[in-house]
Amino acid sequence: MTITQLEYIVALNEYKSFSKAAKFCCVTQPSLSMQIQKLEEELNLIIFNRKIKPIKPTTEGLQIINAARKIIQEKKSIQIFAQGYHKDVIGEVSIGIIPTIAPYLIPKFLSSFQTKFPNLKLNIFETTTENIYNAINEGKLDIGILVPITNQEMPCIPLFFEELFLFSNVLLKNGELDQNIIPEKLWILEEGHCLSNQIASICNLRNKSNSDTQIVYKTGSLETMLRLAENGMGQTIIPHMMVDYVNETVKKKIFKIPFNTPVREIALIYSENYNRKGVIDALKDEIISVIPKEWINAKNKYIIPLNI
Repeated sequence: MTITQLEYIVALNEYKSFSKAAKFCCVTQPSLSMQIQKLEEELNLIIFNRKIKPIKPTTEGLQIINAARKIIQEKKSIQIFAQGYHKDVIGEVSIGIIPTIAPYLIPKFLSSFQTKFPNLKLNIFETTTENIYNAINEGKLDIGILVPITNQEMPCIPLFFEELFLFSNVLLKNGELDQNIIPEKLWILEEGHCLSNQIASICNLRNKSNSDTQIVYKTGSLETMLRLAENGMGQTIIPHMMVDYVNETVKKKIFKIPFNTPVREIALIYSENYNRKGVIDALKDEIISVIPKEWINAKNKYIIPLNI
């Protein structure tokens, strides 16, 4: 068994095609196929079901592939450490960030970060919390910026605690805006987004059915939710960072949530095998430098748990 063979099966699982995997690995298709077959013979099991298209791993093969990813990551960690690379902010890093943070946080620190560390290439992907955890476990992402899942066993560095606010365009009989959350008037993101789960938690929406509404709009965009609430005499929940990006008319309709100052924890996560300490510390420090100091402390605030 060789590291190269393990890299080949991981690539084939990713691309579902011998030709595409071979191209990615910079080898000929017969060479890649032969090495995978040799590995199967050595292990005395079939890793891939070649009778179906696209190619899929067998049940046993998937376990081998997951183990191979960890071994490959360990190999990279040893190389990085041996070169003293773990302390340097150079090379390349892949970062996953959830959509309810990315548009508001990244513009605040990205430019200065690139200026300070011009030799570090950033690959940034917007995706859901669950996808980020899975991608880090599979070695597809190095770092995640998100709301951490409760009881997830992965290295986690808290960055800041962001308050959630109510946007309300619902009028009371006296013509004033209703500052209380009205579940049937509330627009929230589709399930799968951590903010949606947290809103459901603090607003007791877990068992609420949408069968009594005529519109079901599934989106991962906070801007869409805000516009729907604004134009349809409704409400939505927005994070504090978003307030900086709305106009003055909208700001007049934003209120504190009538609970115990609900906040969401924003954290940086990474694989326990990822030992680029220099990159982790640089990213953490740069983010914290652009965040108001009062956001760093969670004292007297209600941290909304995230369970997925």
